[in-house]
Amino acid sequence: MSAWIEVDLDAVTANYRTACALARDGAEITCVVKANAYGHGAVPVALALQRAGCRSFAVSCGREALELRRGGIGGDILVMTPAGPELPELLAGDVTLTAAAEADLRAAEAVAARAGRTARVQLKLDSGFHRLGFPCGPETAAALAAAIPAFGHVRVTGAYTHLALARPELDERQVGRFRETVDALEAAGVPLPDRHVCDSIGLARYPQWHMSRCRVGAFLFGSCPRDVRARGIPCRESLRFLAPVTQVTEVAAGETVGYDEALTDRPMRVATVQAGYGDGYPRCLSGGRGQVLIRGRRCPVVGLICMDQMMVDVTELPACRPGDTAVLLGGEISYDEMAGWAHTNRNECLTILSRRPVRKYFKGGRRVAAWDMLAQGGFLQTDYALSE
Repeated sequence: MSAWIEVDLDAVTANYRTACALARDGAEITCVVKANAYGHGAVPVALALQRAGCRSFAVSCGREALELRRGGIGGDILVMTPAGPELPELLAGDVTLTAAAEADLRAAEAVAARAGRTARVQLKLDSGFHRLGFPCGPETAAALAAAIPAFGHVRVTGAYTHLALARPELDERQVGRFRETVDALEAAGVPLPDRHVCDSIGLARYPQWHMSRCRVGAFLFGSCPRDVRARGIPCRESLRFLAPVTQVTEVAAGETVGYDEALTDRPMRVATVQAGYGDGYPRCLSGGRGQVLIRGRRCPVVGLICMDQMMVDVTELPACRPGDTAVLLGGEISYDEMAGWAHTNRNECLTILSRRPVRKYFKGGRRVAAWDMLAQGGFLQTDYALSE
C-alpha cells in the first residue's frame, strides 16, 4: 500500500450546510470544486454535495467541467476561465461559460451557431483584482451593450468579479465599480439577473454583498477563513493524508540518510515512509522542517524528501514497526500547521496532493467508496450511493 488520502464526506457536507446557513437574502451557494476539489477528488465530492442538495458548481477550466458531467453531475456548472478547444463539448454539456474579453463572446457565438445551440455565458469583470476580465467602467458597459445583441447564439445570464480581500475599503471600491458597470449594462438593455462577488472569505465577511450567489471552495474543505474562525462558525477539516512505514533502519552516527551530503550527528533509528513530493508532500519540509505522526508521536523528517519516499527520525519511538501508519496531514497535523512549516497557504497544501494516492471516502465513520485516479473506471469500491 502506498500513500492514501481519507476524505470525510460528513465534514464536507456539514461545511456546505453551514455555508448555506450563512448565505443572506436567498443567495445560492455555488460549490467550487476546481483543482480536483482542492485535492479531495472532484467527482466523488461533487456527487456527495449533489446528494446534499447542491445544484450549482464552479470549476477553473473546461476539462474540469467535462469531468463532472461525465461523472454524473447535473445542475449548473460555471467554468471560471474562457474555454479553449473543448468549447463544442461544453456547449453540448450545457455548461455555463465565462467571457473575459469580446473574443470569448465571438468564439462562443461561432461554435454555438454551427451547433444550432445557444451558449450560456457570464461576463467576468475586472473591478480591481487585475487578473482577468473586462475592465469595469462606463466605456466597457457601452461597448458590451452595443456588441452583445449581435451575438444571436449567446445568452448572457450574469456577471461576476473577484475581490482582492486586502482591505475593506478596497473591497468596497471594487464592489462599487462592479455595480456601476452592471447597472449601466442593465440600463442599456442587457439584463444581468445573476451577480456575484463573494468567495469563502466574502461569505463570512460581507453578508451585505452576497447578491445572487457566493462561490465557496476552501470553506467546504475546512480551510477556514479567519473571519469564520473569529466568529466561532463551525468549519471542519475534511481530509487526512497518510502513508505506511515500509522499513525501520538503525543508522550509525556519521552516515547519510537519503540524498545530499547531510550526515547524522548521532546514532539514529530511521523509518522509511512511502510518500514523497510525487504524492504531494512538500519537498521544502525536508531536513526537520516537517513532522509526521506515528503511533501518536511526532517524528521529524530526516534528510531530503524523495519523489516517492521520505525518512523520519523514530529514535524516540522504539515501538515503530513496518506496517505502521504515518499521518502526514490532517487531524493533529492541521492545514494551518503544515502551511506554516512550508511558508505557504492552506489551499496549496491541499491542491498539491497528486493523483497517485488513492482517495478513500468515509461517511458515518465507515468507508463507503474508494477512488483511484490512475485506474480505469476510477471507483474501486462503492458501498454507498454518492449520488441520488
